[in-house]
Amino acid sequence: MRWIASFLLVALAAVVLSAFQSTTPRYAALTGPIVTSGKQGEVVASKTFSVDVLKVLRAYTITFKGIGRPVERQTQGIWVIVTARAEALRETMPLRIAAIRGASGRLYQQTRRADGADGRISDFDLQPGLPAKGIFVFEMPEEETKDMVLVLSSQLGPQLESEIHIKLDQQGINTIERTDLAGNG
Repeated sequence: MRWIASFLLVALAAVVLSAFQSTTPRYAALTGPIVTSGKQGEVVASKTFSVDVLKVLRAYTITFKGIGRPVERQTQGIWVIVTARAEALRETMPLRIAAIRGASGRLYQQTRRADGADGRISDFDLQPGLPAKGIFVFEMPEEETKDMVLVLSSQLGPQLESEIHIKLDQQGINTIERTDLAGNG
C-alpha cells in the first residue's frame, strides 16, 4: 500500500510540474517590450512617448533634396511614407526604431535609402512638451501593404521598455506615382 501511495504522489508531482512548465511564459515574453496598441487617427501613448499617425502615402518613386543635389529613388516594391507627430512624455529620448509589420507578419525596418531626406523623425531626439512632426520612410513589397501595423520604439529589441503598435487605416492610404519627401512632413 505504501508503494502505491508513493507512486501516486510522484505521478501527481510530475503532472503538476509539467503543467507549471507548459503554462509559464518564456523569458523573452517576461522581459520583452511593454506594448501599447492603437489605430491610425488617435494618439497612442505609452509611459515614455506618444505618437499620432496623421497620413500614410504609397509611392513608386520618391524624391528629396540630398547634399547639394536632388535625389530620386525608385523601387521594385513600393515606398510607404508615414507622416506622424511624436512626443516624449518624461525625458528626452530618441525614436530610432521604426518598422512596419506587413500582411505576412514580416517586419520591414525603415529604409536607409532615404537617408539625408529632411523631416525624418528618427533623425532627431524627442523632447517632453515639444511634439515633433515628421516622416518615416519604408520600402516594401506592394502585396505586404494590404494590412500594416507601424511598430515604434526607442531601441532595437526593447526589454521592459515601451513599444507602440499602430494599425494603419487601409481606406485612407493614397497611392501615387511620385512624391517629394519634403512635402509630406
